[in-house]
Amino acid sequence: MPYEDSKVPVEKSQRDIKSLLARFDVQATRFTSFPAYTMLEFVRGVETGSRVTYRITIQPKLDKVGASVTMWDRAERQVWRVVYWWLKAKIEAIEFGLVEFEQDFLPYMLLADSDGQSRPVAEILFERLAGRLALPGDPFGGLQLALPSGRP
Repeated sequence: MPYEDSKVPVEKSQRDIKSLLARFDVQATRFTSFPAYTMLEFVRGVETGSRVTYRITIQPKLDKVGASVTMWDRAERQVWRVVYWWLKAKIEAIEFGLVEFEQDFLPYMLLADSDGQSRPVAEILFERLAGRLALPGDPFGGLQLALPSGRP
């Protein structure tokens, strides 16, 4: 697994992540770790008045069930280091002009669903495409996945 022997403390990876995000008007950041998943949440645009919240949930393929404290610490260092390098690649692509911030982070942008719960755009869209969610006014009405037809 990548970075499984990382010696970089969790706190340093999180500081590095905050530093990367600060380059794009991110003022508030929250890191959460549970045995089954890890979350990074951040708010962008507070000073400009166009406040948008993002949530990235990471469910690493790590066996942490019944793990010792030492194994948990190693897994947590690994997760946050992988997240740092993943975000660094995204930020560099944005700075280069390959994509816009909003375009690259759209799947993680939080929207309120019909119950008033905040959920990432990707989660809402995937549920809608699977037919498990009807949206008010259904902006995705008739939308289907564009799959290859299998024809040459």
